[in-house]
Order: sequence, then C-alpha cells, then structure tokens
Amino acid sequence: MRKTVLEPITIFRTKVKNEVKVELQEEKQVIIHFVVSNCYGRQMRIWKTTYLVTEDQQKIPMVFWEGISLYPEWTDIDTRGNFYFTLIFTGLPSDCKVFSLIEEIPEPGGFNLKNIPRGKKDVYHIGL
Repeated sequence: MRKTVLEPITIFRTKVKNEVKVELQEEKQVIIHFVVSNCYGRQMRIWKTTYLVTEDQQKIPMVFWEGISLYPEWTDIDTRGNFYFTLIFTGLPSDCKVFSLIEEIPEPGGFNLKNIPRGKKDVYHIGL
C-alpha cells in the first residue's frame, strides 16, 4: 500500500499565502507618464541610471521606457504640440509615502523631481 504524506492545512495555507505575496510584490510597477510642452526642435533622452528614490534612499530601478530614446541615442522632437513619453519602474515598498525621480548622469540637465506624493494606483502624470 502506498503512503501519502500531507502537509497540515495551516502550514499549507501559510506557504501559499507567502508565495502569493511574493508574486504580487514582483508584479507591482510604478508608471509615470510625461508630457513636455514647448520643446519643438529639441532632443531628449533618458539614461538607464534613472531611479525612483524612497524616503530612506532606496533606489527603485527603471525597467521600461516608451516614446523616448535611451542614452546614448537621442529622440528628435519634431512636433509643435506636446511631447509624450512613459517610464516604468519596479514597485515601491508598501510603506513608501513620498519618492523622488532622479536621473543620475555625469552632465547637467538630468531629471530631478523631488517629493512626489505616493498615489494608490502608482500611476502618475507629470507635466514639464
């Protein structure tokens, strides 16, 4: 006769809860949509060294960008209207209430947006 070993239900539930919690944390993202006015004829780019920085100085990395070039390439802005682009970062810690968006680059002109209040959905619209 074959023996089947079953984990006690309380251990199983705790194990499943922990696994689900980890997966949810991995799926969190912060999405920032930008609109830049009056930039016709200019060029823009973003560096991979762009982070969200929490109150305790934890750096949250950028994982995706759309509508803007990544250094060393440039995006030519040839529209007379607004220029739009989006940056996506991994999730902020649940206890984070305020964060900054910092582009760490070895030249002037990087993004330096401080004290952005945390929203419930972690989707932000920033006008420059």
